[in-house]
Amino acid sequence: MAVESVDVAGAPSRPESIAPSSSLELSLEPTVTAFLGRTERGPVNEPIELRNFDDYRRVFGGHCAFSHLPHTVQHYFQNGGERAVVVRLTNGATHAVVDVPAGNERLRLKARRPGSRETLRVSVDYDRVEHDAERFNLVVQRLSRSGSAVIEDQELFPAVSVSGRDARFVVDVLKSSELVSVVGPLPSRRPNATSAVHPGQAIPYLGMTAAGSDGRELTDYDVIGSKEEGTGLFALDRVERIDLLCIPPAPERDVGTTAFVAASGYCARRRAMLIWDPPWSWEGSGDALRGIRATGIASGNALTYFPRIRPRAEYARFPAGIPACGALAGMLAAADAALLAGDRGASPLLLRASLTTAADVGERQISMLHRFGVNALVRMQGGHVELRGNACFAVQDTRASPAQRLDTRRTALFVLGSLERGTRWVCREIGADDACERLEALVKSFMAQLHELGVLKGKRPEQAWLVRVARRPAGAEPEIMLRVGFSLLRPEQLAIYELRFRASGMETRAVPPLDTQ
Repeated sequence: MAVESVDVAGAPSRPESIAPSSSLELSLEPTVTAFLGRTERGPVNEPIELRNFDDYRRVFGGHCAFSHLPHTVQHYFQNGGERAVVVRLTNGATHAVVDVPAGNERLRLKARRPGSRETLRVSVDYDRVEHDAERFNLVVQRLSRSGSAVIEDQELFPAVSVSGRDARFVVDVLKSSELVSVVGPLPSRRPNATSAVHPGQAIPYLGMTAAGSDGRELTDYDVIGSKEEGTGLFALDRVERIDLLCIPPAPERDVGTTAFVAASGYCARRRAMLIWDPPWSWEGSGDALRGIRATGIASGNALTYFPRIRPRAEYARFPAGIPACGALAGMLAAADAALLAGDRGASPLLLRASLTTAADVGERQISMLHRFGVNALVRMQGGHVELRGNACFAVQDTRASPAQRLDTRRTALFVLGSLERGTRWVCREIGADDACERLEALVKSFMAQLHELGVLKGKRPEQAWLVRVARRPAGAEPEIMLRVGFSLLRPEQLAIYELRFRASGMETRAVPPLDTQ
């Protein structure tokens, strides 16, 4: 029996901006897609929720030569995505530094976030604190770029002091700053004022002593990160739910096999699907077919595709194309939203008209790629581009296994993820007399809603789903068992799972399918 475990005690923490629903209900919220990679600027190893590409620009900057992540996020929203989580990763990036003179000493300020786009300047004045020899006013500004006068952000810190005895001790006050922190020894006196010498003159600012750097290309280890430190993939543990994961490769540099194995395994634990971009060596259909035979990797929790995409108006700028993971995630998210809104029509998944493919794929190549679990982006008559294929990144066979089909695998992940998130309360109320009755009613209501929307197969409820709840002793620890089945391919052919709840945690087990035909 296959076992998939979820430890309630170690469940992800919940940022207020990404809070879960309070009970088990059919969630009509948009699909959540996570993106990991390098950006111009922004917090590092911190998941930030975004609702549009303008949100992305405000936090992470714009497009940059060393990363395709901005393009993939932009394509995600352009193609129907509504909710994204971005985690900025770095490898050896450094922080900008500003030294503020204080007599023969200095007050050293370091940019809160690393990168070459953190262009900072500061000013110091004594307005309204002239008679206090220890206090000063500090203004910190971030400019749009080096040499620009466009101010993107500004922070003011009035009446601060370099004295550790003062209630406005500058080290403590700057802990709230989004732009800078204090580093190194403090001066013994307050910094020199940078006020204008003559009335009417512009206030002079101190520029950076040392600019920050963007660091090197990411390695697999930067992508994987550390569970203990909450970095890389594990930064997403602070997000309640993810449905799709994108790790777009840098230009002409592939994300490695080690990262694929870790990311697909992480997705299996989170009930999510990894969208894996093909290697850059896959320039044509023949390259893709030869490459997929030699790749040695596969996963039912991943999907891949060929070819890459490019903007129609910028072919010369992107001759090798751009990873399509973001666009595909947007298309899938839009299809999810349509289904949960009651639209049962199987509309083709089409790219936004401004995007096209970087290579052509013929019908024979489409069929061969699908045998190896590779979906195809196909330029159709009239110029639109359609996603052809319904395969997870696993070798296909003629039995149409639900684990190999993209649609049924994603349905199973959605149902299991919703059940696991929505029934955690059972572990806290394992001894309540009515826990079984409440659990059964909630899950039956959830499955009935899925059936009514057409997510499950079968005209009658008994053909589409089943729910059984029982209380049983488990050694010295009481246990409640939930058995739930749902039809993915055909009526009455159910995928069966057991969720076992104890005070110490929850465990999910896949059981052999029940075919009542």
